[in-house]
Amino acid sequence: MPPMNAHTFRRQASARSSSFLETLHALVALESPTFDLERAQRLADHLAALLAGDDWTVTRTETAAGALLTARLDGGDPQDGTLLLAHYDTVWPAGTLNEMPWRHEDDVVYGPGALDMKAGIVNAVHAMRLVREAGGPRGPVTLLLTPDEEAGSAYSRAAIEAEARRHARVLVLEPGREDGALKVGRKGVGLFTAHFAGRSAHAGTEPERGASAVRALAQFVLFAEGLADLDAGTTVAVTVVQGGTVTNVIAESARASVDVRFLRLAEGERVAAALADHDAAVEGVTFRLEGGINRGPMEPTPANRALAAEAQACLRAMGQEADTAVVGGVSDGNFTSALGVPTLDGLGSVGGGAHARHEHLRVQATLDRVALVAALLHGRAGQAGAP
Repeated sequence: MPPMNAHTFRRQASARSSSFLETLHALVALESPTFDLERAQRLADHLAALLAGDDWTVTRTETAAGALLTARLDGGDPQDGTLLLAHYDTVWPAGTLNEMPWRHEDDVVYGPGALDMKAGIVNAVHAMRLVREAGGPRGPVTLLLTPDEEAGSAYSRAAIEAEARRHARVLVLEPGREDGALKVGRKGVGLFTAHFAGRSAHAGTEPERGASAVRALAQFVLFAEGLADLDAGTTVAVTVVQGGTVTNVIAESARASVDVRFLRLAEGERVAAALADHDAAVEGVTFRLEGGINRGPMEPTPANRALAAEAQACLRAMGQEADTAVVGGVSDGNFTSALGVPTLDGLGSVGGGAHARHEHLRVQATLDRVALVAALLHGRAGQAGAP
């Protein structure tokens, strides 16, 4: 079979819209909140069967967050392998599907986890079907599906890094930017929890005998968010706070979650050190900080930009274009890029509203991503072809 050009992949991907949406609907229907083991296992069972039905060799590794699925297909140059990276957990609690049901309206699909990132998994499945019909991939392909990305990938990181070292490139199937831009860089992230321990007392009769952990927390919020440096690309957000027990008792305990994002590792370390040195500043209240830097930044390295240029050449062969971007959100691509493995992100669905109730994807733009991934896996499809 002669090499297939990228435009042909696009035409074939578009022609399989119904099959793509059927596969995606089945995944969205299986809710999979991070650390919900029963639901994670149910979806992992479905995914393992889906991949085995396409002749992937699937290995299942159980973790405390759920099953980690490693699927492999041989072909091409053994030294020219590609790792496809995706996660199947979502930020949505069980039951969200009742409030945000699957909807397909014109060119738009709605549903919890559809954009981020179940469509990315379906992208990999359908792209590989196209590639095999076109004569096979440029090299071996591994699809790694993880259960805990939304919570920091603590149980998956070692496997992600080990697989990345075995491959020539990593394609991350997270959503593209809303305008379709490919992601060559991401901020790093630090995740912290600040704990305050005070002393309870009756709030009406003897408040002076208490030591308010909530007051210390309130002062901490202003201190922590004041560490941001927007000019340097550093953000600090206190995102969850909890404190006290009942209305008429001075709060003896409180805690706050802090999300830190940074373009340069030195900035993340600056904020982390400042948070650790914080003084509760309320007499009788003690302060303790947990957490740290979860991922360093995914920098737009020459290797990452070269891989993006290859993708852009494939897009031009399809009569399309896409910008590249550095974004604030993190992904498991932060890990692989830090190892020096060429990494390109944003190759999954195209849409908007990740982690929001209007989460949605645009069907045709997402099918175009299927064609792009197929072209990159095929390795011979960026050639000019009749549009």
